[in-house]
Amino acid sequence: MSYICATKLKLKNMKIVTTREIARQPKVFYDLARKEKVVVKRKDEYVHQVVSKKPDANFVSDEWLDDFFKIPAEYRCNPFDISPSGDLYFADKRNVEAIKRGKEQARTGQGRVISIDEIKQMSGI
Repeated sequence: MSYICATKLKLKNMKIVTTREIARQPKVFYDLARKEKVVVKRKDEYVHQVVSKKPDANFVSDEWLDDFFKIPAEYRCNPFDISPSGDLYFADKRNVEAIKRGKEQARTGQGRVISIDEIKQMSGI
């Protein structure tokens, strides 16, 4: 079992750089990322540069943390244990248990296959 230790860091300074700038002076921006937030912009996408001594560390947004803490504490679990992306669906033990029950039902033949049309009909789509 693993745990989530969450801390929100409010960084006052943020440097947005282009991929071209990184290519010209990678060491400058690596050193800068050790001191302040560096974001690389390519077209309309951003890559957040984080310097860490832990290669397997997971970094999440403030929004992710806010949503994680909306899950009641007794139902929280580490979603990174199940999902490499840290999908918050897997941060709720109730969802994880429902998946386990469904897999067990399928294994024992208790489940049934339903068509896309049946799903649409049940969901009112």
